[in-house]
Amino acid sequence: NHILWLLRAARSTVDVCVFTIADDRISDELVRVHRRGVAVRVLTDDDKAHDAGSDVPRFVEEGIPVRTDGRPSHMHHKFAIFDGRVLVNGSFNWTRSASLSNQENIVALSEPGLLASFAREFDRLWDSCLPL
Repeated sequence: NHILWLLRAARSTVDVCVFTIADDRISDELVRVHRRGVAVRVLTDDDKAHDAGSDVPRFVEEGIPVRTDGRPSHMHHKFAIFDGRVLVNGSFNWTRSASLSNQENIVALSEPGLLASFAREFDRLWDSCLPL
């Protein structure tokens, strides 16, 4: 629910770097955020992007920029940055099972040093990954 709240509150940018995205509630909100003009970027694992139930193809159809790692190892991060001001990080994959039944953790922080480190990592990955 907190991710949904942060998405609804986003005004300028949402950078998402997660292993997999398959929770339609979160995906629907990401699409709404994109449609209202917020710059959304999604980084995800190339293998998981094509799994049954993945919402990544929908993002591509909607015009949301998506990049994947294209490597045999997994891009296993699970973080997002909202408006350059809030970092969400933890074990939480953006899936329905993570939301409803898994043992997961997620932390939302506004610490400038951590935000800067994660923003650099996002940009580094974005530059090294392949457009989908």
